[in-house]
Amino acid sequence: MLAVKNNRRKRSERGEVFVEGVAAIDALAGAGLPVVCVAYSAERSLSRWAEGIIERVRPERELIVTDELMRRLSDRTDPSEIIVIANRPSPSLDDFSPGASPFFIVFDRPSNHGNLGSVIRTSDAFRSSGVVTTGHGVDPYDPAVIRASLGAIFTSPVVHEPSAARIEDWIGSLRAAYPGLSVVGTDSSASVSLDDAALVAPVVVFLGNEAKGLSERLRGLVDTMVSIPMSGVVNSLNVACAASIVMYEIARNTRSGKKLS
Repeated sequence: MLAVKNNRRKRSERGEVFVEGVAAIDALAGAGLPVVCVAYSAERSLSRWAEGIIERVRPERELIVTDELMRRLSDRTDPSEIIVIANRPSPSLDDFSPGASPFFIVFDRPSNHGNLGSVIRTSDAFRSSGVVTTGHGVDPYDPAVIRASLGAIFTSPVVHEPSAARIEDWIGSLRAAYPGLSVVGTDSSASVSLDDAALVAPVVVFLGNEAKGLSERLRGLVDTMVSIPMSGVVNSLNVACAASIVMYEIARNTRSGKKLS
């Protein structure tokens, strides 16, 4: 379990994911992913919720451990009642089903687990078509990302595509399929205001790395760079906050015209 929790390479090789926390486990169970193992303490009685989860997911095996080991396994101050190891989804760009009005988020080299998890959570909230991560960044299936997403990673399509060339091809295919597609990037110094951009699906939004911004290669795919109008002393927002504002604006504008698919 510790190998799956702490080692990205092991997670990838085994095709498994480490999940703790009520919201994340509920989302995992709802997604119907095969569960390899459920661990719980021999020193505590399971709640009706935990018993129901075990009955629902029907794990290949149950691992009964000590309270001490549960504390070692858990990253929570109050250790999770149960911890789950499950087979993780492995979608590709070709697996997306964007429907009539695609609304994608592309996050370039995310470096913060909480930011990526928050972007995935917001993507689910505003019914985007999916999130794509690119380049060398944090693992979308790191337990910290899963916790920050509240399990939305299991309900909203998330694809990691390390190849910028593949992203270019994918954007090209979207442009061919959706002639009205807008491809936009976010930058606090951009001259086009989010208010004036009036973004609506079909749209792809590129988010840059927290420290370095959007790579030049990906910036070259963008039609328009937009900024969020602000009147305070600070001149930029955390990327997850900025993404939430942009996604809300797209969802609102799209609802006023045609509904998201």
